[in-house]
Amino acid sequence: MTWLWLTLAGLVLVAGALVPVLPRRERRSDAAETRARSAYLLLGHHVDPPPPAPEGDAETEALFRRAIERWHSAGGVLAEATTREEFALAQRIAEEGLDTVAEAHARLGLPPPAR
Repeated sequence: MTWLWLTLAGLVLVAGALVPVLPRRERRSDAAETRARSAYLLLGHHVDPPPPAPEGDAETEALFRRAIERWHSAGGVLAEATTREEFALAQRIAEEGLDTVAEAHARLGLPPPAR
């Protein structure tokens, strides 16, 4: 009889541990997360470290600073993201940064980032 109580107690503990995890996994979209992380990593590749801007080209430097801000913002959103909408927001932020990098690259005569 004791083994029955121990088994039931073990099942209750396992079920209690799974309750917070299961709803989170249901809300999570692997495809959305993959797209967001891909855009974030691509942006990071282009801004860390940024290509040197020509001396006195404040506009290009400002573009790279904005792209770096987008990279940090997207990373912050990704760190907390659990829903499809949050991953989509992180992807949009990273894509804004990639657009800014493309603009800076055009000013430097470099090809735009591949997507």
